[in-house]
Amino acid sequence: MASEYGLTALSVQNFEPIRSGTDCLYAMTSRLWGSPPYDEAKSFEENMEQIMEDMCNFLDVAREQRLDGYVLELPGSGFGENLGTLAYSLHRILYCLSEHDPVGEHCLNQPVEDLAWSFAFGGDKIFVNTFAPFYPEGHSRYGFGSSSTWIMFQPRHSFGRVAKIGETALPPHIRLRIREDHASHNRAYDPKLSAIPYEAYRCIRPLCLGDSEVRWWETTL
Repeated sequence: MASEYGLTALSVQNFEPIRSGTDCLYAMTSRLWGSPPYDEAKSFEENMEQIMEDMCNFLDVAREQRLDGYVLELPGSGFGENLGTLAYSLHRILYCLSEHDPVGEHCLNQPVEDLAWSFAFGGDKIFVNTFAPFYPEGHSRYGFGSSSTWIMFQPRHSFGRVAKIGETALPPHIRLRIREDHASHNRAYDPKLSAIPYEAYRCIRPLCLGDSEVRWWETTL
């Protein structure tokens, strides 16, 4: 039976179709920590209190246990039924984490369109990615039949296992390999968007190639 937390969480099991179906080079060997169940009978704030506590536990052990990511499952259609609700949901959740950052960095109070900006929580820089039910099969953020919306938090230090010593970003040749793998399965990245250096632009991918970047941090909370 799955637990509510950690490596054996139900959310990790529910994420398995995406992990096994995605074209990411490292997905199948990744070690993931799953969020506790989001209780729709409780308020957003009550759920976030539990999620933040669990994320702190994850970050405390992620280096030692060589964990690659934290998957947050958001059930139902209200979090990601379209691009607008996904942008709002992501902003709301990241803003909440930023405001309650235990080390007080408050990354969303800093300029997002800056080369140095990255989401951060608990002293770790974290790459944020999203998957949602509205993305079609030919999209790199396709949910593979999941009815949930997903936010994937990848600590930068996890990239160091496939990067050069001291680096916390994937090398260019690996990023190219991942883009080529997606393209070979008709889930190509938009090369124009990929060339933009701001990390925030890659948290949510537009629905169609050529569409403008999703400025999720500008949604009204």
